Amino acid sequence: MTCRCIFPRLALVLALLPLGCAPTATAPPQQTASIQTPDGTNGTNHPDVIDRDYVVLVSYDGLRHDYLDRVETPAFDRIAATGVVADALIPVFPSLTFPSHYSIATGMYPSRHGIIGNQFYDSARGDDFNYRDTDDAQDGSWWRGEPIWLTAERQGMTAAAMFFPGTEAAIGGLRPSHWYEYDSRRPSRTRVDAVLGWLRLPPDERPHLITTYFSMVDGAGHDLGPDSPELDGAIRAADRWLGELLSAIEQMPYAAQVYVVVVSDHGMARVDRQVVLSDVVDLRGVRSVPLGPGMSLHLNGDDARSTEIRDAFNSSVNAADALAFLRHEAPDHLHVRNNPRYGDVILIPAEGVMLSFRPDASLPLGMHGWDPALPSMHGIFLARGPRIEAGQTLAPFEAIHIYPFLAEVLDLVPHTDIDGNVGVLAGVLTDR
Repeated sequence: MTCRCIFPRLALVLALLPLGCAPTATAPPQQTASIQTPDGTNGTNHPDVIDRDYVVLVSYDGLRHDYLDRVETPAFDRIAATGVVADALIPVFPSLTFPSHYSIATGMYPSRHGIIGNQFYDSARGDDFNYRDTDDAQDGSWWRGEPIWLTAERQGMTAAAMFFPGTEAAIGGLRPSHWYEYDSRRPSRTRVDAVLGWLRLPPDERPHLITTYFSMVDGAGHDLGPDSPELDGAIRAADRWLGELLSAIEQMPYAAQVYVVVVSDHGMARVDRQVVLSDVVDLRGVRSVPLGPGMSLHLNGDDARSTEIRDAFNSSVNAADALAFLRHEAPDHLHVRNNPRYGDVILIPAEGVMLSFRPDASLPLGMHGWDPALPSMHGIFLARGPRIEAGQTLAPFEAIHIYPFLAEVLDLVPHTDIDGNVGVLAGVLTDR
């Protein structure tokens, strides 16, 4: 498979791309976990997992890979110096919060785990998913695959979530033992305290997998733009809270058993122009769903009309600004062809371009969701822990490889139906 950006004139800025776009690996042979708790742990660890290590997975929404070079970030630097840091983390398409986080959690591309956008339409269900709708976020029937917290719960290991997309949903009827309904107003202090409170529980109750999530950098990027000096304050705040978390963990008697894994779901780019759909195509009878800065168009499988709209768009819009594809024509590296939730026609804009329904649409100063091959869409990956040697640097890699890595360090048997490959990150770990 050749991994490429769909806009040729951007090729010069994609020098990092071949490092992170390896073909999907063949799944390992089927293994059976020795501990079976298919209904979850109900908050009590199986006796055989009590002595295993711990993982705290921290996500900073929208923290672009180069943001850490803008200001002093002593906490992020501590992890890099005592563990491993990647030059960049390559997200999935679209490079949006919900699909990207759930790919980190499941090791699957969105076309397979089903959360193909922050919002989307499922023609088979005749229903819309919207990440802002609590009922949708908590409805496990939308979510496919097995996220890492369910792998843990089904193998005797208690999991806890102070936010992370997907942790609210009863996926296959199961959630982490501890979880919170997402509330953007919940302060960072409360998020950190929840993580530390779980880590201070007695060993039989202490979660071995804990997730948490912060949105301050993403919000600042949207509101201020990624190049704004004012964004630096949000980066410093992210570092400060990470530092508090690290310092508290370091004081715990079992600190040497704790992995801290820090990720972001995507980067951020400046919005500088728009394409107004009503100016270029006839959308009557078309269900149009935003796909970040792009768009999914649903035409009930009408191939002739889909082709007509594709051609009308491509003949009216500069190819350097946006391209329209029938779903089965979309570039391989986007992994969208096999899921009709993406629509019959997919409109994919170039970096900096947003598609809108009307010329007076209010545009953010910063946005994401563009081709994951673009360096501006790349996030971060840092980790430290018992089996990670200090001072390692990784080439950019795809986010789907994090799930099997987490399963490995927790000594869990990963679900075999994944796109990720444990071998991509195996080199950072020492032997047991």
